[in-house]
Amino acid sequence: MSDLPAELPRPDLATEAAVRRSLGRRRPLHDPAAQPVDRLDLLIDALSPEVTALVVLWLGGTRRASRDTRIGYADDLLLWADWARRELGRERFALDLRRGDITMWLTYQQDAGAAASSVSRRLSALSSLYRYAAGWGLPVVSPISDDDHRPKFHRGRRATSARVLDADQVGDLLAAATDVRDALVVGLLYTAALRVSELCGADDTDRQDEGRRTWLVVTRKGGKSVRVPLETTVAELLDAYRATRPAWTGDGAAPLLADATGNRLDRHDVTRLLRRLAKAAGIPRPETVGPHSLRATAITDQKRRGHSAEDLQELSGHADVRTVMVYIDDDGRAERVAALTDDLGRVMAAVPRRLTSP
Repeated sequence: MSDLPAELPRPDLATEAAVRRSLGRRRPLHDPAAQPVDRLDLLIDALSPEVTALVVLWLGGTRRASRDTRIGYADDLLLWADWARRELGRERFALDLRRGDITMWLTYQQDAGAAASSVSRRLSALSSLYRYAAGWGLPVVSPISDDDHRPKFHRGRRATSARVLDADQVGDLLAAATDVRDALVVGLLYTAALRVSELCGADDTDRQDEGRRTWLVVTRKGGKSVRVPLETTVAELLDAYRATRPAWTGDGAAPLLADATGNRLDRHDVTRLLRRLAKAAGIPRPETVGPHSLRATAITDQKRRGHSAEDLQELSGHADVRTVMVYIDDDGRAERVAALTDDLGRVMAAVPRRLTSP
């Protein structure tokens, strides 16, 4: 891929700017203390110029219009590039991997204990980029084989791969908070059942007060903006945090949540924050606690307290109630099946007593 074919247009400035805005910023992979950098700039440093141009067109397409999808693909490509640099000695990532390279990568993932779902997602991202390149006539062949490389894992109706806590453990996280921002993050994720992208994407101007209720405007998957109500104590924490939040010096609206230097929090920051709190709170396996744990815990908690699937759909912002049903299906599955068995067992009263007596 030393040169782009003539039929592949270079990304125009408007497309590049749109992709840059949607990708946002994050810290470099191996330097969590560094200042956040535009993801597109990280990709430019990690990918060959030809692949960078292709990726901008790929992410700018309508099939990948969701901001979350674009960010996920970008982060997966950064992981691929980092692995190729360390293990294959590639200074810049290019679409020239071989099947043996993918097999080596799978072995690396297995040794690192990566979840099958994560492995599958990263393979899908790379496979999608290869298909896109081939669609433009580039001389590339995907090294990913469905027979050899696709992990087999259960894709049935499960609630979530995230760890589900209980309400007392969420309380322990809050009790372990040493500053108002940490408590605010836990409170927003849990009481509003927010996605981490909704939390990190919120601006200071998205807060709205009406009477005694405070609302927050968040952007759901697909780009739809909705208002979610804030619980009273969470709203008070937000007031306290805004009074002490580091000053915003960037362009546009200030982020709702910022790090110590005033930059917008990203999902990696939030994950580190929650795992630090989980460790301080003495929660077992703190490394398994993440942002989606609080969202899944909130939905599960409200299901156990008897709320309907429709109410849970409204709380969680799922577009399809069938998605909410996975939480209901997964939680207490064995107990519900046992209850059904017991109910069907009422016919067993017809068994002669002498057959069941010692």
